[in-house]
Amino acid sequence: MEEHRLLRRMETWPGRRPTQLAFEARGYSLHRAWQQRVIASCGEDQTDILNRYWDDVALETMQSLGRGDPDTRKFVVQPRYRSRLLDELFLKRVVEEPFRAPPLVPCLFERYKKIYFDAAFREGETAFFRSLREPERERLGIKPVTWSGKKRDFAPFADEFCRALGFTRRRNRWLKTVADSDDALTFEVGLDTGGNHFCIGPPVIFKIYCENDPKLAFEITNLETFDRLIPGVVEYKRTFDSDDLLLGAKAFIELFESLRDHYEIARRDNS
Repeated sequence: MEEHRLLRRMETWPGRRPTQLAFEARGYSLHRAWQQRVIASCGEDQTDILNRYWDDVALETMQSLGRGDPDTRKFVVQPRYRSRLLDELFLKRVVEEPFRAPPLVPCLFERYKKIYFDAAFREGETAFFRSLREPERERLGIKPVTWSGKKRDFAPFADEFCRALGFTRRRNRWLKTVADSDDALTFEVGLDTGGNHFCIGPPVIFKIYCENDPKLAFEITNLETFDRLIPGVVEYKRTFDSDDLLLGAKAFIELFESLRDHYEIARRDNS
């Protein structure tokens, strides 16, 4: 059976580091601060393995359309790239209750456990990242606004963020394509309107699919999937007030655009 064209397109993604640099060039930094704190707690001698781990988790996540867990080595959609490093770390892993799918790098797992068990440490980390939000909002020009905090009222903000990047609106979806002689690759931003009427996180969802065959898609309805592509970006999901919702939504939308940009650049280079 011929491999689905979407899978072929995802295999051409250049990886975590170019996307992270493109995202940072847009003014975002919380994820970088998270990575630096992890490296500081693990030790500089762990920098190489951490970066290799993050790189390979990102590649496997992209090529499996987010349908799998690199830390458990289980995939619904098998990525063409299979990380030898993650296979080796998996064989050496130590599983402890209640952690059923811990990070495969031991020092990262130790940090994970410390956040889980040590309330003072957890609160200190929360306070640290909270202190970074206001300066970043100001740097990005996100001004405080008064609004209901309900999902149904978030559309104007999503519309503003998406239109600024050239997305076209269709009801409560915003689309942007990468044209191709074979099949256009569509990047779609949508709103999460289900469940709680109030936003407990940025109410945005994402989808990538080939225009002529949209049944198979890379759907990101859990924003933590982005954390496998760019570690630490989940900090943008955490919210303390309504302004954090705006920062988070804008960040994830612009990260999505950073992903799309790589395919657009590749198209232009090949035309």
